[in-house]
Amino acid sequence: MIRHLAFFISEAYIAFRRSGIMIFIAIGTITVSLVVFGLVLLINVNMNNVAHFIASKIEIRLFLKDGLTMNEISSFQEEIRLIPEVKDVVFVHKDNAWREFKEQYRNLSLSDLVHTNPLPNAFKVILNNNLTIKRIASKLSLQNYYVSDIVYGGLIAERMERFATLVKVGGIILVGILSLATLFIIFNTIRLTVINRQNEITIMKLVGATNPFISGPFIIEGLIMGIFGSMLSVGLLKFAYHFFGIQIQKSIPYLPIVFDALTLNKIYLSIVFLGALLGTLGALLSIKKSLKAAI
Repeated sequence: MIRHLAFFISEAYIAFRRSGIMIFIAIGTITVSLVVFGLVLLINVNMNNVAHFIASKIEIRLFLKDGLTMNEISSFQEEIRLIPEVKDVVFVHKDNAWREFKEQYRNLSLSDLVHTNPLPNAFKVILNNNLTIKRIASKLSLQNYYVSDIVYGGLIAERMERFATLVKVGGIILVGILSLATLFIIFNTIRLTVINRQNEITIMKLVGATNPFISGPFIIEGLIMGIFGSMLSVGLLKFAYHFFGIQIQKSIPYLPIVFDALTLNKIYLSIVFLGALLGTLGALLSIKKSLKAAI
């Protein structure tokens, strides 16, 4: 088995030297295909991140009536926490809220214009699923004893959750289509290198070589081309993503661009794995077709 593998590798090496231009074209095509595939993955993961980031910032702001004691406020807070859809309830003291508001709009000189704190105490209610925000907000608004006003981005929350789901599902479908397209491109590219050596395959069949023995070097070639092409595409993607990601971050500092090394490395590894898999599969399908033609 090891002897056969060594023979296949040596034959693949000889084939690389003989068909240098064809191999170069094949690797170039694989690289371009996987760069497009990788771009779709990176755009998809960033769109998902943006959608979830915006959705995570959507909350119910519950303004409390004046005159409530701290015990009543604590009791109401615990009551809200018991609602299954509620992830967290944060008490916002009116003094802290007013101080933050003045710092945010310090150019207005609010201390000269307003001498008393006009803001009420409030609760910031965060939900597990923003699609339930409208129903929970309606439920909390019925607490007339505690609540003076309620503010929430109901329509925005619903749209962002639906957008996040659409991006995720659309991304999976697009990645699937691109995988098939990449396989088709790789198959046809490797097919050209196989056709270029059709006479060699026919001669090997005539002298009694088995199909696995003939296929071995071609499969190794496909694997090597897939790995080379995918590694080149990862190198290009890493450089381009890092460069343009930093530029976008400088221009739009609040846009949550994904720079998490673990997430990005998973994408890059998946591209290398896909390149190796598609290269091998493309070569296998190509040589299978040529072997039938050589019978």
